[in-house]
Amino acid sequence: MKSMKGQQPRIQKPPTSGEAGKIIARDSALMSRSYRRAFPIVVKHVHGALVEDVNDNSYIDFTSGLGTLPIGGNHPEVVKALKAQLEKASSYNLMAAYSEEAVELVDELSKIAPIRGDLRALFCSSGFEAIDAALRSMRWHTGRNVVLTFLGEYHGSTIACLAASTDERARRISTRILDTLYGLGHECESCPLGLTPEECKAECLKLSRDLAESAAPEDLSAILFEPIHFRLGLSLPPKTYLEKLMTLAKELGGLTIANELITAPARTGRWFALDYWNAKVDALCLGEQLASGLPLGILLAREELLDLEPGMHEVAAGLQLSIIAALRTLRVIREEGLVERSERLGRRILKRLRGLVEDLGLEWRVNGVGMLVGVGVLGGDGLGDERLA
Repeated sequence: MKSMKGQQPRIQKPPTSGEAGKIIARDSALMSRSYRRAFPIVVKHVHGALVEDVNDNSYIDFTSGLGTLPIGGNHPEVVKALKAQLEKASSYNLMAAYSEEAVELVDELSKIAPIRGDLRALFCSSGFEAIDAALRSMRWHTGRNVVLTFLGEYHGSTIACLAASTDERARRISTRILDTLYGLGHECESCPLGLTPEECKAECLKLSRDLAESAAPEDLSAILFEPIHFRLGLSLPPKTYLEKLMTLAKELGGLTIANELITAPARTGRWFALDYWNAKVDALCLGEQLASGLPLGILLAREELLDLEPGMHEVAAGLQLSIIAALRTLRVIREEGLVERSERLGRRILKRLRGLVEDLGLEWRVNGVGMLVGVGVLGGDGLGDERLA
């Protein structure tokens, strides 16, 4: 395996020239047009925060593999653990036999996950599948069909996840297999109600309550939400927002499902984004980031919510390599103090970015927690400007 240690970012050739251009042309002819590549590069090596393409250019990856590499690419400890596991068993279906490593992983997560009470876990092949499983499980447990989610959120590409999302493309292809209500999210810096943080008393949640009570007061199974929104830069909830959201769920008789596919583990300077507001939920969904990018989804939920009938969720999930990667990723984060490091570096990044925006006289919004930082690029009308970004 090639080492990129000590290598600096460099551009030697145009990223789409030469061999890269040929590969991109073949990709365009053979791959689904649904792919939206964030960067016009063909990746050859990844190490830490550096990515090298087939033209021998190297880049700093500020996206962490689009949010899938919490400890960087090809961390030596993860690679070592995966090589050792390949000598034993790359995979064995959790529906067929027991796995000591799967039990160890759930035990590790049970010590840190913000779940109310004892928990159980359900393994899936992706974070989106974990959200899908959460929606099914909550409906089974409550006997209710309605889900409340929020405008501006995206929960995945399964049919159920699309039905719970408000992305324009998602709405065009989703079916109404879920009875979904869409409340106002906490877009506080561009409040659709025109309120300032000082004026707001979580009015958006009051409107969501009115919506739920008028449309389905006795049918709400769950409230599905992202602790942090990603619609315009980053939108953090007000201090008491999540507390009021939990109260709303309790009063309506619904369960709470947190989508932490992007925010956990440790990216926000806490193990989970919920930890910033001391919030605990009924169910929590984790994705590929937990396994350093390998295919994995885990639904963690209160014990009674996953006390399901045998065979109810028969899926070929729990790839042994992914489980090993997740175990090693958690231990690297703990042993290297990366939760604390994320918070510390995040504060420095926010300070520098806000200073830069101010020095340039821009009205852009810089927000974030830990290593999850966003810049809202605004046009003259004060709204997000994708072209300008």
